Amino acid sequence: MTRFQDKRVLVTGGSRGIGKAIATGFAAEGAEVIVSSRSEASCAAAASAIGDRAVPFACDVTDSDAVKKLFAFAKERGGIDTLIACAGLASHGFAANVPEDELLRMWDVHFRGAIRCAQAAFPQLKQRQGSVVMVASIWAYAGVPGTLAYGSAKAALNHAVKVMGVEWAREGVRVNGLAPGFVETDMTSDLDPAMKDKMIRKIPLRRSAAPEEMAGPALFLASKSASYITGQTLIADGGERAR
Repeated sequence: MTRFQDKRVLVTGGSRGIGKAIATGFAAEGAEVIVSSRSEASCAAAASAIGDRAVPFACDVTDSDAVKKLFAFAKERGGIDTLIACAGLASHGFAANVPEDELLRMWDVHFRGAIRCAQAAFPQLKQRQGSVVMVASIWAYAGVPGTLAYGSAKAALNHAVKVMGVEWAREGVRVNGLAPGFVETDMTSDLDPAMKDKMIRKIPLRRSAAPEEMAGPALFLASKSASYITGQTLIADGGERAR
């Protein structure tokens, strides 16, 4: 399939996990993919693994100047048709004692970082009638213990998807979200086996997801097949939130 032939996609957090799987999916369907993460070495390694349709460019999404440089680079290459905002970090801490700086760190990466990138991408997306996919999380929907910092930032991102989806629709730019459930990535690899088993038992499909299983929903949201969908967040969690 070549749904994205002659299209250009920028993936933040694209050097590993869900971001890398999504970047790989776009490249497989004909897109040129700009793979971005904080580490130059990680970006280069991921782009090399994805193939000759991938181009690396390191960027810390919490750094406004770095984000400007990233999208200037994208503009030099002709502009982007799709932004996948996937940069993220894991966090766990109970509400009574989670440090303020951890709250701010999650906010700066997951929410402000994604909005910063979307705002920088907007002129290019408007010109090319493109779209944004914000990678959120199912932890934005439930009061799971230990997820105050992470889940709150993702919940704010879900609201941003709605607002931008409405505001940017008049400019021909669609904005949607993707909320993965339990996905096997570096961020979940250090979970206690007993806790992991408990989490999987709550999933109707009775298994975790591979990162590649998030690529299909992301590609759908960015494709012409979703041309009348905006301001929505697609939950991909094996049925967990359906309970």
